[in-house]
Amino acid sequence: MAATPVFADIESPCADLWFSRNAMLDQAGYCFATQLGKAIFDNSGCTTKEPVLSRVIEMQIAETIKLEQGGDGGFYDVCMIDTSKRKLDMDAIPLRKQLDFQPATDGGPAFALTAMTPKSRYSAPWKRARQVGFIRAGDNMTSSHLDWKGWSFTLIGQHADWSAVGRYRAELDENNCDTFAG
Repeated sequence: MAATPVFADIESPCADLWFSRNAMLDQAGYCFATQLGKAIFDNSGCTTKEPVLSRVIEMQIAETIKLEQGGDGGFYDVCMIDTSKRKLDMDAIPLRKQLDFQPATDGGPAFALTAMTPKSRYSAPWKRARQVGFIRAGDNMTSSHLDWKGWSFTLIGQHADWSAVGRYRAELDENNCDTFAG
């Protein structure tokens, strides 16, 4: 019997984009000044207000900012995150912090599928990235983020009960997924 796919929405694409951009800055040692930045990233490892970023991280941050600005550059209106708050309306923050390269949401509802074939999950979209686990046959996966040079990002589990995240190199089609939804 095939597993029933999960449905998930990016409840707040702006929160997802804000997190992605700032998580990459945090990994580079950025010291946050806002209440939200301090609450989410805690500044314990911060070293600078002007971190040195690799070219690939700069490119992803630029793409994320473009999406946050909406209009022709994004999929929705201009993002306005209240950084005076101490909580971000986003699932899987602890899991997402494990990644070395953050995804940019495509702004739409996620489609869901059930994996048929095992695949390795990685912390970033490149061959030498750290392996963080596996996608197992039967896992419920979602996709609501832009691919990066042939690498997809997924959340694994059920909405609000995510158990894993990661990047994988594979095309989603009927050959490696049992069920599509969305």
